[in-house]
Amino acid sequence: MLFKQATVRLLKPVYHETTAIIRGIESCLSNLNKNSFCFCSKDKRNYEEVKKLMKKILITAVMVLLPLLVLASCGPADTVGEETPEALSPKHGGVLRTAYYAPTNLDPAFLSTVADDQIGRQWSDFLVYIDEENQPDESRSVAEEWSADEAAKVWTFKLREGVLFHDGKEMTSHDVKFTFDRLRDPDVGAATVALYENIVDVTVPDEYTIVFELAESNPDFLKDIADYHALIMDADNEDFATNFNGTGPFMIESYIPEDRIVFTRNPNYWMMDEEGLPLPYLDGIELIFLSDSTAQIEALRGGQIDYLIYLPTEFIPMLEEDPNTVVYQAPSNTAYVLRMRSDEGPAADDRVRQAMKMATDRSAILDGAIDGLGVTSRDTPIGPAYGEFYLDVPEPERDVEGAIALLAEAGYGDGLDIVLTTQESSPVPAIATIWKEQMAEIGINVEIQLVPSDVYYGADNMWLEVPFGITDWGSRPYPQPYLDLAYICDAQWNESHWCDPELDELADAAAKEMDHEERIRLYHEIQEIFMERGPIIIPFFINNLWAASTDFEGFEPTSGLGTAMDLRPVYFTGQ
Repeated sequence: MLFKQATVRLLKPVYHETTAIIRGIESCLSNLNKNSFCFCSKDKRNYEEVKKLMKKILITAVMVLLPLLVLASCGPADTVGEETPEALSPKHGGVLRTAYYAPTNLDPAFLSTVADDQIGRQWSDFLVYIDEENQPDESRSVAEEWSADEAAKVWTFKLREGVLFHDGKEMTSHDVKFTFDRLRDPDVGAATVALYENIVDVTVPDEYTIVFELAESNPDFLKDIADYHALIMDADNEDFATNFNGTGPFMIESYIPEDRIVFTRNPNYWMMDEEGLPLPYLDGIELIFLSDSTAQIEALRGGQIDYLIYLPTEFIPMLEEDPNTVVYQAPSNTAYVLRMRSDEGPAADDRVRQAMKMATDRSAILDGAIDGLGVTSRDTPIGPAYGEFYLDVPEPERDVEGAIALLAEAGYGDGLDIVLTTQESSPVPAIATIWKEQMAEIGINVEIQLVPSDVYYGADNMWLEVPFGITDWGSRPYPQPYLDLAYICDAQWNESHWCDPELDELADAAAKEMDHEERIRLYHEIQEIFMERGPIIIPFFINNLWAASTDFEGFEPTSGLGTAMDLRPVYFTGQ
């Protein structure tokens, strides 16, 4: 029996890998007339030559191994019917189809949207994985153990052995070092430069050990290195935008820009379930690029797709009544941030920003835009999901007269015209419309300009430059990344162009403070600054929302990862 199982296991990868190469080449070539590009093979020989070569390899493998299989089948009768663990599991199989916006960038260093994140975590892994409760999970990390010195300045990680990239190369500590050196390199220009500027050096004592030396203590370092940009890269890769040679549960079979991306199961993935069966369960994932929310919903209800990465609130009643769909939700720190450029124009004046805040009815926007599926904010990026770090103060009362007086004091007694440019995806238009009506009461005329999300977050980075905009920020495992990425003076994504030296000082102190109570105090002070003079209005924190077909199970809603759910344990139950 053991001989037979070993033989089957030996033959199976040869078959899968060979046919996958042929299938990938055929898929790429068939789509060349659709202005697509392929990265299915680095071999420059023409298709027919490669195909003949792969078939020859397959035939040779079968010729060699078939006699062994015949011999194995002649064994004792009690071995008849024995199967590999994969075949024994009813969970294995099926392709999960989903629909969302097209990605803006597939290079992990430059991911910025939910689509980018969802794609990246399918084909690669994290050194440390943060679970649904915002805690490090060794079972889903490529580091099997870690430790830190007493000052939390030297962190040592031991890697799993035998973790393979999709091309068969083993992942080592050199790949991990390469990944983080790249993410913190100012010349690369990734959004993580500020996040990782505390790293002094990354060293490699051996093939499976990696050591990070920090300039300052960082009690949250495990969560920093789990940032969604920190997918472990192959150090030999020369083109991260088109060569997706990762260690993740799925491999990219084909990518047709403006159409779809297709993943196939990684047959050599390292992770097992609790019963010792290989993950992922799914044979593949198909992400169709579809930006219209209504079309996404109709596709789910019509059976054309099985899962929605993001669910607009207005469709929840419809889907909850549909016996073929399930709605998932979890509290989160996901917010739609109405931000104002504070370096130019009227919002450069603190009084104008405060007047807008005073005139904003947050509860009305929460109820009107998302049917109350969340909690109101206090105009800081730190929400109640962060427990003690959250400054729990009453929601400010709306003060229209006070706002009018502040505008007059700032020189806008006769009113003010502004343009609010933002994405057209739900619930942003509703937020913009309700806020426009509220601003009209204090003499501010708001012109709303809606653009597609892939334009707002596109290559031109419109979201970073417009005078007034609404940007969705997903949940992070802890508060510090918001400050480092968007609100300190030199933050890579400082969309409000705000620079407050006092906030910078407090953010730096909070990042390295080891005493928990002192850290709470620092984050509370930071929130007070946002309330008093910050450049943002956050009407609410929305619950994370997903929807899926009843034909699939294994989804576990999360608050810490935005809308990116772990699809490794998802399995097909339909007929």
